[in-house]
Amino acid sequence: MAARPLIAESITLEGAPVGTGYNVGSVAVVRARVKGVSGDPKRYAVFAEIEYVGMTALTNVQMDLLKDNKPGELNYEVGWPIPGDAPTGLYSVVLRVEDRTEHKTVATQKAPGFAVYRKLMRISRVTLDKTFYAPGETIQCGVQVENLTDQIMQGLRVEFSNANYPWISTFSGAASLSGQMPENPELGLKVLTDRLTLPPRGEGAIPQMAAGTARFLQGTQVAVLGAGGPARHYTVPPPETDTYTIAVWNKERTVLYDMQFSPQVIVREPAHTLPKPYSRNYTHPYNDQIDFKKYRQFYAPEQLSSVILLDREHTLYRPGDQFAPNMQVKVGGADTLRAVIRDPRGREFQGKSSTGARAVLWSVPKDATPGVYSVTFAALGRDGKTEAETGTDLAVNNLPASVLVFCPHEDDEHPYAGLIRAAVEAGIPIKVVFFTGGDVGECERYFDQPCGPNEAREFGTVRMEESAEALEHIGLARDRITFLGLPDGGSGAIWSEHQKVANPFMSVYLASDHAPYENIFKANLPYARDAVIGAVKEIIADFHPALIATPHPDERHTDHRTANWFVVKACQELLGENRIDPKTVILADQAYGAGGFKPAPYKYEKWPVYLSGEVAALKQEMSWIYQSQDGNLAEGTKNTFAELPREEVHYQIVDWQEHGGWNE
Repeated sequence: MAARPLIAESITLEGAPVGTGYNVGSVAVVRARVKGVSGDPKRYAVFAEIEYVGMTALTNVQMDLLKDNKPGELNYEVGWPIPGDAPTGLYSVVLRVEDRTEHKTVATQKAPGFAVYRKLMRISRVTLDKTFYAPGETIQCGVQVENLTDQIMQGLRVEFSNANYPWISTFSGAASLSGQMPENPELGLKVLTDRLTLPPRGEGAIPQMAAGTARFLQGTQVAVLGAGGPARHYTVPPPETDTYTIAVWNKERTVLYDMQFSPQVIVREPAHTLPKPYSRNYTHPYNDQIDFKKYRQFYAPEQLSSVILLDREHTLYRPGDQFAPNMQVKVGGADTLRAVIRDPRGREFQGKSSTGARAVLWSVPKDATPGVYSVTFAALGRDGKTEAETGTDLAVNNLPASVLVFCPHEDDEHPYAGLIRAAVEAGIPIKVVFFTGGDVGECERYFDQPCGPNEAREFGTVRMEESAEALEHIGLARDRITFLGLPDGGSGAIWSEHQKVANPFMSVYLASDHAPYENIFKANLPYARDAVIGAVKEIIADFHPALIATPHPDERHTDHRTANWFVVKACQELLGENRIDPKTVILADQAYGAGGFKPAPYKYEKWPVYLSGEVAALKQEMSWIYQSQDGNLAEGTKNTFAELPREEVHYQIVDWQEHGGWNE
């Protein structure tokens, strides 16, 4: 609902709901303060107009005058009983002051809105028998569950798991002859009980019992591609800290009522005592990974000069672009600057010589090979001798006319950071869209307590802000960013089980079946496949992208693969409506782990994006902004200029126009 203008009177009005969200059946409290009033307080009546965003039905509630007031200032409060069948999502609040003597409204003010959610069950406590476990040791877990409804809840199923499902595929591998899919061993799924009964507004406890087995993961081999030499390999130490997932389902395991994470534990060999691990709350997993030297030498010595000052703001180019760096020469005898360029194959050729700060030193050939080019700058004296040298690199890419990037969560723009930055430097229209609010990932760690709907929604806004700041760091303005506000972990269910708007998906953490966020693409967007695809179609049709970037359709993470499915389905429908160019390029990022489901039938072609060292550095730095994820461990690894990867590998889906319905 659009904000109403404030009437130009001496009376001013301010106020807000006391809480950011309320459960159905509870009371939403709104407070207001009116200033600049005179005479009998009964002269004024204050109303809170409450409306479900997107609907026209308006609840107009008169507020009660409080006793604690100052001269010229009146305070009001009202409690609005939320009906038990109220729709979940975002509600707007407009405050209004009416002068009863003159029978007119003298002030209005739009207040912050609030969310209404429907939470039926809550895991109120999770306990483990120990903090320290040896690999293979049995974990004992106890759980307490609270019934938030006025109805008896029977046959509840409580599960313990090693992994953060439902994001990780529940099943793995090929189906048996009977059609049954083998359970994914990564889950370590254990049913603690499937017969829990709770009285209305009552609690039930599951005593500590054998729930799982402590795992100790192996170290991971990682390859870092340098600017010109071979890849450098090193081993990331295995994590010694771990957490587990507890979930409460209905009897049929079709409704996930609540999910929480266990306290953190340490899993290590009994004979292992040092080094001591740090959890995800800290920047470094081990103190021996603190770098005291390398970060001081980010650039190689030949890339630094006190004589030639180089502005490294623009280092990504397209074939046909003009290379005219902003440079300054600080030496009296030097009056000419010359550039020597080496292409990806090592072939060397001379750039132009110039005396200007932004003179064109090289015209990138229209048939230039995409890749990373090294550049050496020489300051020449009047006698033609070299007074000083410095160097850097730049990257050349073939870019489309416009780019639209779809991300399942906040921080999933990172794989496409080079492409985004290339579009920004080239002045190409670009937009980034996020499907979910990321409301679950690390919510408990952020608040240091179990997360309810209000905490989850607040955490979603934390993650949205992180991505906005990260994208700003690589040059993308905030007005180029769109959030849809889908529930973290719910995309798979929305795709498969909640296709129609009349049957939206209920998020376990947000406890809402409509997007409850403000400042998103469409407030109260239903958590239903048709609504999501409709929103994606609207965004694509309005933007007309030449290239669309998505996750891989075979990702094991349900939000990742389904994000691709939403986009491709939307494009196929637009194609059938003649509203999209069939030559539109759709990219898939690399898959970081396949799940146990039918692979996509598409054909792929490698579609790399090459990065200069400066852009690779920006990409490294933007990863440090996602503080809510993994305790910002990314900042614990700082690669030097030479060590930073110079390539993003993506894959074009060659035949996206075909294979409609393969995943339905």
